[in-house]
Amino acid sequence: MKIHLRFLLLTAIVLVLLSDRAFTQFAFERDDDPLLGKYQYLLVGLGLAGGLFYFRTMEPLMRTWFLVLLGCLGGLALESYHGWGSWAVYPHVFSKLTVLLPLFAVYGYYRRRGLPPLPLLVRLILLGLAINLAFFNQDALSLSAFLDNERGFSVTSAYLLLPCAMLALNWYLSRGNWLWLLTFLGCVGLIIFLQHRTVWIATAVALVLNLLLIWRKVPGIRLSLHRLGPLVLVPVLALSTGGLAAALENPNVVKKLVQSIEDIQNPTKQGTGSWRMQQVESYTPFVQERPLLGWRLDGFELPVQFYSLDTDAPVWENGTGHHFHSFYLDRLFYFGLAGVLLVLLVPLIVAGRRLLNPAPFTPETAALLAYAGSAVTYGISYDWPVYLYGMLGLVLAAITQPAALPAAAPAPRRRAEPLAPPQPHLLRHVPA
Repeated sequence: MKIHLRFLLLTAIVLVLLSDRAFTQFAFERDDDPLLGKYQYLLVGLGLAGGLFYFRTMEPLMRTWFLVLLGCLGGLALESYHGWGSWAVYPHVFSKLTVLLPLFAVYGYYRRRGLPPLPLLVRLILLGLAINLAFFNQDALSLSAFLDNERGFSVTSAYLLLPCAMLALNWYLSRGNWLWLLTFLGCVGLIIFLQHRTVWIATAVALVLNLLLIWRKVPGIRLSLHRLGPLVLVPVLALSTGGLAAALENPNVVKKLVQSIEDIQNPTKQGTGSWRMQQVESYTPFVQERPLLGWRLDGFELPVQFYSLDTDAPVWENGTGHHFHSFYLDRLFYFGLAGVLLVLLVPLIVAGRRLLNPAPFTPETAALLAYAGSAVTYGISYDWPVYLYGMLGLVLAAITQPAALPAAAPAPRRRAEPLAPPQPHLLRHVPA
């Protein structure tokens, strides 16, 4: 009897995913509980230890990236000691760099040991999100919650539905399993219902990238009418019968959907997009003042520059750091253009090399890479959550698996040359 223990491979990525509010809410009522901060430090420590342990298994470019990150952390520590007499005077600023460390641990772990059982990972994520909805946010699935914009889930938790949706879609297209079709449609339906417009855009981007990758790099999937037809027919049947049809006939529901679409079309004039635009305008002069390396530790001491229009008071208290609703603005303010490139440059190079490689993609690799590509647009409106760096490490491990790349051609065997006949003068005299 064989006991399969491949489910233990989920440990590395699950440890990072547990940092999301949808899972921490089971144990902690408040999202600012001090123990949660200690868990973040634990992830940083495990990330550093894992990066060092798997250093030799990394690709050369990933090794260089890891060493550059450690060098940046060392330089920031020296700056802190020189200016403030402490090796890490403002942990908030250091966290902008240390958040990358789990990426290397997850990447090294899965590059060496192989990918975890992804169907089981999808089921665990969806089970955790479903239990959270059932116990903590059951009111979020009501029609009144939809109309009042009470989302229940945070945007980071809703964004966790996207990799599940992409993987389920590709498994359906490659295997024809209707359970994965229903999983995909359920994830997309919940994404729409939760009304996080940033996740809507990220989903659209991921779908386009996924279809392009399937068309060009996944030979095992045929985009036939037999496969694509149910993707349209099932939602149409579901929306035209039962309670969903009655909900769509409600003029308030239609009005709400139209308003959300208009918010996307006019991101600088209405909705939360205008609020973000005001934050960008408030900090743009400071970004332009230090465009290359940013404000770093000095930025933490800079007074908050974003004020409420209603009370004319700072949105956040001075001395707590600057909390940006944009990954790009966050990195540009604290570390300048170098901070953005530190995060994005190497993954883009690795992905580009893999796309140019003639080796085909598996359906799972295409889905994960499409999800990672959507993070580029997600970062416009929100800073990346901690778990996204772990997911990025999983994606980089998936697209650089040695088994997925063509093996080097064996060196041609040299043709054996015939032996030359012995020369008489070289023969030794052997007495009879």
